[in-house]
Amino acid sequence: MLRDFAWRAFEQTGSIESYMFFKEIEEFKKARNETKMAEEEAAPSNS
Repeated sequence: MLRDFAWRAFEQTGSIESYMFFKEIEEFKKARNETKMAEEEAAPSNS
């Protein structure tokens, strides 16, 4: 949702700050997903 807002703000204004904010959100999301995947791989199996 915030990602979409940042992108729309960039589209409408051409503001580099809006674009940089959008990219920051993308990087945070990517890092969070990588962390989640690593935690799932490291989780002990119940088998």
